[in-house]
Amino acid sequence: MNKLSVLSVGIALGVTLALMSMFCALAFAIWPDATLNFFGAVTHGLDLSAVRSTAPMRAGRLIYGVLGLGVVGLVAGVVYASIYNVVATGRR
Repeated sequence: MNKLSVLSVGIALGVTLALMSMFCALAFAIWPDATLNFFGAVTHGLDLSAVRSTAPMRAGRLIYGVLGLGVVGLVAGVVYASIYNVVATGRR
């Protein structure tokens, strides 16, 4: 089995989660009700209207969330690739 590049997998997952966060914020800005309905369906029919914020989206908070998910993705990707390499090759 081929080894995965730990940093490459971490960066790829981090960028993917950051992009997903940006697309989610954009969808919510354009179609707030449809976005809440979609995520309600994803969470098996939960009514998410009760948690809908009436405050406008702020750029700082949006950037904070995008960067936060990017870091979470980076760490998760590094952990995933490290575990994969140990399991697939029997060594680091």
